[in-house]
Amino acid sequence: MARECPGFVEAAEVWSVEDTRAYEVNTVWLGVPLLLLMENAGRAVADAVECYLGDVRGKKVVVYAGKGGNGGDAIVSARHLAARGADVTVYLLYDPKLVEHRDAQVNLQALLKMRSVKVVHLEDPREYRPEEADALIDGILGIGVRGRLREPIASALAAFNASRGLRVAIDVPTGLDPDTGQAVEGTARADVTVTMHTLKPGLMKEEAKPYVGEVLVAEVGMPRDAVTFAGPGDVAARVPRRPRDAYKGGNGKVLVVGGSYHYFGAPFYAASAALLAGADLSFLAAPSDVAKAAASSNPGIIPFPLKGEIVEPGHLDLLAEEAKHVDAVAIGPGLGTDKSTKEAVIGLLQRLKGKPVVIDADALKAVAEARPALWPQAVLTPHRGEARMLAGREGEPQELAAEIAKAYGATVIVKAPKPPGDVICSPDGRCRYNLTGHPAMAVGGTGDVLTGITAGFLARRVALSKTLDPLHIAAAAAWVSGRAGELAVSERGENVTTLDVLNRVQDAVREAYSMAAGGG
Repeated sequence: MARECPGFVEAAEVWSVEDTRAYEVNTVWLGVPLLLLMENAGRAVADAVECYLGDVRGKKVVVYAGKGGNGGDAIVSARHLAARGADVTVYLLYDPKLVEHRDAQVNLQALLKMRSVKVVHLEDPREYRPEEADALIDGILGIGVRGRLREPIASALAAFNASRGLRVAIDVPTGLDPDTGQAVEGTARADVTVTMHTLKPGLMKEEAKPYVGEVLVAEVGMPRDAVTFAGPGDVAARVPRRPRDAYKGGNGKVLVVGGSYHYFGAPFYAASAALLAGADLSFLAAPSDVAKAAASSNPGIIPFPLKGEIVEPGHLDLLAEEAKHVDAVAIGPGLGTDKSTKEAVIGLLQRLKGKPVVIDADALKAVAEARPALWPQAVLTPHRGEARMLAGREGEPQELAAEIAKAYGATVIVKAPKPPGDVICSPDGRCRYNLTGHPAMAVGGTGDVLTGITAGFLARRVALSKTLDPLHIAAAAAWVSGRAGELAVSERGENVTTLDVLNRVQDAVREAYSMAAGGG
């Protein structure tokens, strides 16, 4: 049945469900409405049907539509096929008043005003029977599938699978896990799957072949910038929200190692930012006076006082033991550059190998001198001067970030003004950029806020048992840090303090989550 269908593309990448959702929210952030992408997706499905059937005039097409974005794509495809002369019936598997996706509702209301498409609401499973149709379209769940298929979906798919017409699935056959390729009982068996943007991992699995049929990839107008640049989708899709059964510590625990007789504020900012980023518990291991001062300023910080005025090798056993009980560690804010402190930094990193750790400020100086082999879950957060120090040469932020990531085997955020903005690179050669932020953030301490946000996001991801790609978590943290700065400036003017930025971290995170909810 394989066809050469014009208008479809070769996939250059493979996106998980998480990737897709992140980039869709980023698309909205850039100003491109998902309504436009839905229109293009529905047209692509109609094009696929026409490619396989030829002239669709007078052909009978049955469309099964769910209440989310997949159903919206299906409804648009019905309109396009009807406009080309097909005899189209749309079966709604839900009460039309209960549409979950805003853009799907827009398209449904348009369809309900038309006379060229028959729209039927069938909730009783007994009403679904095999259709004698030329083509049938599965627009029920798509990438939103989770768990077994309930009624009336199960009966609708039984009718879909029993029909002898061309069976077309939108994005992913309903019932097939788009990430793993596992199929639940009753999964749609498509002859053709029209997937949007690029391939999904599950579509490529051997066990998925009986369900996906031929796969066509439709480019529906998502700007490449939604992938290249960090955005609110990286927070909303990649930083897990608190589950309903959340318990203290279950959403992430962070240990900040920093402070010295020189610097009291930096570790306070980092430990506080970790909490505002959503970590349940934030421990601060610092010289006694520093730890107590931070905890008195923010009682949410749990002090872990160290003897003496600096962090030194004699503290390593205590720090390594404490690190075993947290999900992420941040090292560097306010540490100072005493020789023994640098030795302690390298010694601690050797004991943390493989653990999510953020390395910033004075700890970067120790790393630049010792050049230890790090790991992808280690995130370095240098500004441009520190990046030159780590690379051992002058250079542009884009060049230095990629070079440092490869040389140290770590993930890197090079903080830089626009253009190019922050540059985030992983040791495997991937890079992203962040354009949020304001020149007012040149004030001392904002880098410590980024350190805390990054550690908090890493901890949440690990604590909630999610696979960890530090590149995207670092991008999310950079976006939130910069956005918090923008919000602070919009409220107080350009002479903001680091406390002003810190106090807007929650607002930036909330904005990201609200944008995801707004799409349906």
